[in-house]
Amino acid sequence: EQRLSDTLVRDLTAHQTLGLRLNLSEQPDVAVVAVTHALAAQIFYVGANAHVVGIQPVKTDLATHAVGIEDTPVGKVWSDRHANWARQMPRDVAKLWEFVVELDHDSRMALFAHCAALTVNAVKLPFDLRPRALAVAGRLAGAVALDMIGYWRPTVQSYLGRVTKAGILEAVSEGVSEEAAESLSGMKKAEMAAAAEQLLAATDWVTPLPRTAKEEDGDGAPERAQGHDIC
Repeated sequence: EQRLSDTLVRDLTAHQTLGLRLNLSEQPDVAVVAVTHALAAQIFYVGANAHVVGIQPVKTDLATHAVGIEDTPVGKVWSDRHANWARQMPRDVAKLWEFVVELDHDSRMALFAHCAALTVNAVKLPFDLRPRALAVAGRLAGAVALDMIGYWRPTVQSYLGRVTKAGILEAVSEGVSEEAAESLSGMKKAEMAAAAEQLLAATDWVTPLPRTAKEEDGDGAPERAQGHDIC
């Protein structure tokens, strides 16, 4: 067998890559398989380097930002779902492509959604330099109809003990009534936070975060930011 030079191999595989790009761009169903494979290969097989689509999942450990979040009911739902997918994965990453291909459509899309969801990062940090990304997080919240009532409740530990007395009274005023807030105004902070937790337990009050896109700007018109035009 003739050995081709490294330069020729690069040349030939560059042409092959262009052909793959053109054909893949015309076959969305295969593109979903390829992207799902690439994401799963990196999420479930550490260090495998077995993907051909250059999409890399960036995963943010939420436990570094919210202590104990993995132990919440929602955190356990997520970890159970992830573990369920992990159990189904073939032990050998070389068999992952066939695994993704052989999934029925709904299961494949569920795996794609799970992998994509793992990369979502709407954490706002001090001096955050991602205002546009956080704005899109608001749009995503609207798109998936996120209702934080099912994921977070105002308790002393989660919120009320971590804001000022004015913040506690504001929450009770919004969630219950101004009269209820006034009834707490003479308490010390610890007592006020505990009382507020009881009052808010039966309400649907949550913090203003995350806001949906509609709440952010009132319309769905795209904005063209100066210096960030489409290439």
